[in-house]
Amino acid sequence: MASENKRIAKNTVFLYIRSFLMMAINLYASRIILQALGVEDYGLYGAIGSIVAMFTIINGSLSSGTSRFLTFELGRGDMAKLKKTFNASLAMHTAMAGFLFLLMETVGLWFVNYKMNIPAGREFAANVVYQMSVLTCMFSLTQVPYSATIISHEKMDIYAYVGLVEATFKLALVFALLYLPFSDNLIAYSIILALWGAGLQLFYRFYCYKRFAETHLSFCREKKVYTEMLSYSLWDTVGAFCATGNYQGINILMNVFFGVTVNAARQVSYQVETGINQLASNLVTSINPQIVKNYAKGDYKRFFQLIYEGGRYAYYLMFFIAFPVCLEANYILHLWLVEVPEYSVLFLRFVLCISLFRMFSRSILSGVHATGNVKTLNLTSGVYSAGTFLPAVYIAYKLDAPVWSCFVIQSFNLCICTMFEVRALYKQIHFNIADYFIKVYAYSIGVSLVSIIPSVLLVWLLEPSFLRLILTLVISTISLSFCIYTIGINKDTRSKINKFVFNLKSATIIQYTIKGRFMSR
Repeated sequence: MASENKRIAKNTVFLYIRSFLMMAINLYASRIILQALGVEDYGLYGAIGSIVAMFTIINGSLSSGTSRFLTFELGRGDMAKLKKTFNASLAMHTAMAGFLFLLMETVGLWFVNYKMNIPAGREFAANVVYQMSVLTCMFSLTQVPYSATIISHEKMDIYAYVGLVEATFKLALVFALLYLPFSDNLIAYSIILALWGAGLQLFYRFYCYKRFAETHLSFCREKKVYTEMLSYSLWDTVGAFCATGNYQGINILMNVFFGVTVNAARQVSYQVETGINQLASNLVTSINPQIVKNYAKGDYKRFFQLIYEGGRYAYYLMFFIAFPVCLEANYILHLWLVEVPEYSVLFLRFVLCISLFRMFSRSILSGVHATGNVKTLNLTSGVYSAGTFLPAVYIAYKLDAPVWSCFVIQSFNLCICTMFEVRALYKQIHFNIADYFIKVYAYSIGVSLVSIIPSVLLVWLLEPSFLRLILTLVISTISLSFCIYTIGINKDTRSKINKFVFNLKSATIIQYTIKGRFMSR
């Protein structure tokens, strides 16, 4: 267990380095990109990307299956089956890429040109953006088995190194948009970003080929391998519709009813949320392989411990940043962007609150997928969400409901889905549901409610300023850290923290003592 915890901590650190770099660069870049493209083109880019993403819903289920089966075989130590699983997944993703390419170049292209709300004179640019998005999509689809292999082997350091290069490139691209004489910044941005994405995917494939023997290509002829993965993926397809379909469908509905300006506001809010969410999700990403491997070994005690801790600690990590950003959303967005699209502040607060709530369920979903039986989950949570959310939003917009009403509907929808998700894991491996909600939800929410009091008082007493922003960040961090230490973790974890701090302090004292004696000589 100690080695597992060290591995999880190490991988989390590497992923944090990558995510922090990408978040910092992306947030700064978004300001410049919005300035260089303008609100309309920025919103158009996001809306076009949503069309392509809608066609990759089925691929999401294959991706989940690939990651689960590769990690499961690693946990069992069956290297022959691992190689067959990788090559079978690559064959299925390649076939899926060809099928989706046909759909995107027929149905998708028709929708872009005849149904999208595109500003006059930007039709050609919209089509170029669409084709570049299709190119990126094709590379991403066939990249999934390679990315899943890296995560299954828990080689997260490569993401940190590549993240540094990627962050540097995106920063250079941002300044190129401002200072190089492109005839159309939107077209140039989409082409350069697509080519960079393709090059990055090729690098990851080369890395996998050199490091992991199972990625050496050889056609898998065992029908059983394909059947197992396709059976898993078939049921998981509904869950993919629930997630990707709802997310991208809202973007399209907003475009149809309110135009590209609202798309820009939503894109800004999700740009911030994605960066913050990724920081917290790194812990879940690091824990996922261990959840699957412990299930494969039959260590159910450790399996449930990781699920409990994953949900609770991921929520804490996100709350550290999400809460002060919610409080200071208006000031932060105006400090960050030259021109803040209407509704951006309101959207950001809604999106962060929803994302915080969903952080609890990430480890539960990992547990369900580790069992390999996702039928119950997708026949309940998936069918309910996919069948009610978008129709409810469409009806609300038809009845002239405000644009933000979609977030209220989404919040109610996700509460119901959470109950279905917990029930799905309970049906596979019985556990104390009441104990889970108390230790994960009740403890975490209690910590949050107590810790926010000083920061809320500060914001209420002081006028908006950079000083208030810094004070809010510092006070909320201290308050939350204290509440987590005193009431948000158990005695064993608290003892480990005390031991770690004591050892660190002792090592520092010894280091300075040795250094002092050496200097005195």
